[in-house]
Amino acid sequence: MKPSSLFCLLTALFISISVVAKDYVTSEQLPEWFSLSLARESNELPQTPLSLQSFPINAKGLGSWSEPQQVEDYWYFTVDIGSETPIECWAFKDYDGLANSLVNMMNYAVTNVSQEQGKTLESRYNFSLDISTLERVPVFSYEILYNLGESSERASGLMKGLSAESPNGLQVCLHNEIGYRKTFKDVFISFVNALDRAADIQPFYFAINGMKMQGELVGIVSEKFSKDADGDIEIIETTSLILPVDANTVSASDSQVRSWSYADGTLINTYSYTVENGELSSSLGISKPEEKWVIEGEVQGKAVNSELAFNDAFVSNFGAYLEMQRLANSENNSLSYNMWNADTDPTQPTRTILHKRGQKDGLLALSAEIENIEVEYSVDEEFVLQEAQINMGPVKFFMTPLYVFGNPTNL
Repeated sequence: MKPSSLFCLLTALFISISVVAKDYVTSEQLPEWFSLSLARESNELPQTPLSLQSFPINAKGLGSWSEPQQVEDYWYFTVDIGSETPIECWAFKDYDGLANSLVNMMNYAVTNVSQEQGKTLESRYNFSLDISTLERVPVFSYEILYNLGESSERASGLMKGLSAESPNGLQVCLHNEIGYRKTFKDVFISFVNALDRAADIQPFYFAINGMKMQGELVGIVSEKFSKDADGDIEIIETTSLILPVDANTVSASDSQVRSWSYADGTLINTYSYTVENGELSSSLGISKPEEKWVIEGEVQGKAVNSELAFNDAFVSNFGAYLEMQRLANSENNSLSYNMWNADTDPTQPTRTILHKRGQKDGLLALSAEIENIEVEYSVDEEFVLQEAQINMGPVKFFMTPLYVFGNPTNL
C-alpha cells in the first residue's frame, strides 16, 4: 500500500464508467506511481511439489508453496513469489459457490487489512472483473481498490482474487499487493492444474456457457450429464453470477440444480439451492415417493413441505434436449411440455412452449416461452447451444459457449 490521492480521482472517474465494464480502470487513468507499481511482475519463479491426497492434488505449483494447513474441511497455503506479501490460497470441499465464495472472501480480506493496519476503510472500488475457463474449469477474477485512513495518512491497496470450481471442489487465491497481476494468475493456474482430475466421473455431455450483459461476461451456466449403471441420467446444472451494482459493490449469486432422469427424459427427482450475497435464499427438492409429487425444503428461511396437485410426468433438463430433437425431426412447428422449476412457481408445473424458427447462419433457430421469459437461441446438428438471447422484461442476457464436450442426446 502507498499514500495517494486516488480518492478524489476515482470519485470522479467512476461516475462516467459503465458498471459492467471488464476492466474499470486503465493505467493511463491512474497516478504514475500506481501505474508503475501495477506493472511489477515476478520472474523465474521456482516450482514446488504440491501434494494433498484428500482433495486430491499431486503436481507442482509455481512459486514457493508452504505445507498445507488443514482447518476443518479446507486447506490453506501461502505462496512466496518474491513480493512484499505472499499469495494466499485455499482448497475447499464445502463452499457457497464460485461467485459467493470469492466475493465474501474478498470483502472479508479488505476489512481484515483495515483492522490490521488500524485505519478506517475510507473507500473501496471495483477495479476489475473477469470470467474465463481453463478448459472445463470456470474461473472468476475480481479486484478491489481500497483506501485506508484520512487525508495525508491515506494509503491505497489492491486486493486481487481468483476462484475456480474444479471437479473436486473450489480453489481460491488472494493477493494483497499492487501489481503482480500476471504472476498471480500464473500461480493460480498452476494450482488449478495441479488437481488430479482422474477421480471425476466422466460425463457424456458437459457444457459451460458464458452469460453476457451489455457485451461483458458476468457469469457462467454449466450443464453436466452422466449415465449410471442402471441407465438413469444424473444432471448437474450450476449458475454463478457476479453483477456490479455500482462503482463500489457487486452482487453475487450461485445456484445448483441436481436431478435424476430416466433415459426417456422424464424426471425422477431434483434438488436445487440458491445462495445470494452469502445468504441461502432457497433450498427445495421434489420427488415422488408414492403416487404424489412432494416438495420439501425452505424458502427465505421458511420450511416448505407440500404435495403438488399436478400428478403427470415432468420433463427433466436432459429430457428438454430430447424434446428439442423430437421437434426438429418432426413436421410440427411447436410443442409443449411441463418442467419443475424452483425459480418460477415450485407449487405448479412450469409450461414450456418450444417453437421452430427456421435456419439462422446454417443453424437450427428455436425459441422457448417459459412463464414471462422468452429465449431465442440456435443449436448445431447435435443440439448443442451456439448462442442465446434471454429476454426477462427489459433485461436481456446473452449466452455463448465457453467449453463443450460430448453430445446432450447421445447416451
